[in-house]
Amino acid sequence: MPLIDRLLPKVISPRTHGILDYVHAGTNFLIGTLLLRSDRRAATGAFLLGAGVLANALLTDYPLGVFRLYSFETHGALDYGIASATTAMPKLMGVETSEAKTFFRMQGVGETAIAGLTNYRDRSAAKHFRSEKRYIRRAA
Repeated sequence: MPLIDRLLPKVISPRTHGILDYVHAGTNFLIGTLLLRSDRRAATGAFLLGAGVLANALLTDYPLGVFRLYSFETHGALDYGIASATTAMPKLMGVETSEAKTFFRMQGVGETAIAGLTNYRDRSAAKHFRSEKRYIRRAA
């Protein structure tokens, strides 16, 4: 469990987190579109991150999930991975413009903060993973 998880109160519900996920994906797609002419590497990075965030949202068993293939706790672990990838994106993609670097850093900070404030153990709206016992049986 990341230190940030122990330090921050869990005030973001699964439904609110889902809304934030779709806004986050849309923001990356919008920025990717805006950067297409000026910085193709940054645009590609934004599109990749948007796709990752969207896939994570669509596959999670939470109120706005569509396919509900894995638990909200798994979603949380992936959120921290996405936050790390977001922060590293300028280096990974060779982005050189300061505006794009700032965008990715701010997205990474925001994603980390949202992840730290989210109650990933809230299974109240889950359809498949309401308890750990059921999850373990289903996964086996």
